[in-house]
Amino acid sequence: ICATGTAGSVTQRTVEGALAYPIWDLAVRLIHWSLTPAIALMWMTGEQGHMDLHEWVGYGLLCLILTRIVWGLLGTESSRFSTFLRGPHAIWRYVRVGGVFPGHNPLGALSVVALLIFMLTQAVTGLFSRDDLLFEGPFSYWVGDLSGQLTEWHKLNWLILQCLIALHLSAIAWHQWRRHEPLIQAMWSGSAAHKISTSPPRPFWMAGGIFLVSAMLLWLLIRLAPEAPSYY
Repeated sequence: ICATGTAGSVTQRTVEGALAYPIWDLAVRLIHWSLTPAIALMWMTGEQGHMDLHEWVGYGLLCLILTRIVWGLLGTESSRFSTFLRGPHAIWRYVRVGGVFPGHNPLGALSVVALLIFMLTQAVTGLFSRDDLLFEGPFSYWVGDLSGQLTEWHKLNWLILQCLIALHLSAIAWHQWRRHEPLIQAMWSGSAAHKISTSPPRPFWMAGGIFLVSAMLLWLLIRLAPEAPSYY
């Protein structure tokens, strides 16, 4: 491996004669490090009853998750689900004999997908939740009495999500300090040691555009949603 300079903001190196790029592009890294404080803030505002802020954090969380999902379908090759998701045979082989992977290992890939699913569920159910006291989600009157059930799912999903986050952090700590894999370094800078890609990243503006479209669609749906009925 040798340094060959930079192309824009993307560091290029050569690995056995081929150009090497960050395994995690700027879009993935910004989404990852934005989700971390967003989830913490969502928990704090919910516990302390600051529901206006809780609602806005939920909107941002939803747009970030939607952007990551679309980016996992259309974004940089190393960021696509089709690149790092593997079948049962590969997962079982990894459990038995281990292995080194430039991106997510087979179990880590499942963890990422599970976290995205439950974070998406948390954000979406929050839109339909209502406690008739402190909070009414913008879509709560679209579903009528079902809002109560969705509120319970929102609470249950948060418990499951906390377990998944704890498991995720434990796995990172194990691989980072026990197996000496530079997971944190790679997610911070894009690449570290063997964690590199031979595919150039997609332009960051594409991910920014996906986020803006998500935000605009959410804003439009909120504007179209029915308001609370008046009893006076």
